[in-house]
Amino acid sequence: MNELITITALNKQFGAQTVLNGVDLTITSEKIIGLIGPSGAGKTTLIKTTLGMEKADSGTSLVLGQQMPNRQILGQIGYMAQSDALYETLTAKENLAFFAQLKGVERHQLTAE
Repeated sequence: MNELITITALNKQFGAQTVLNGVDLTITSEKIIGLIGPSGAGKTTLIKTTLGMEKADSGTSLVLGQQMPNRQILGQIGYMAQSDALYETLTAKENLAFFAQLKGVERHQLTAE
């Protein structure tokens, strides 16, 4: 089976609240997955940590066999955030350049202003 997403022992806390506790998940190309749960259950946190938009406290997340965030891989997938979706590990300028490139703007078209 072709593994699209592999999550191993993923943990994330916000203060004293554990949101993800040892999550293990493998999604293959032959599956359709739905994340269902009440508000605050960790659905969005799981997606954000998997895509590298938020740093997990421990564990690993691979998308198409690559650690995220990975600009080449992100160009192959789609994600619609429920709120602002910026990468904490990138500067404001890098975030703008990243999303511009996802939309097809060539690097030489980006200005340094």
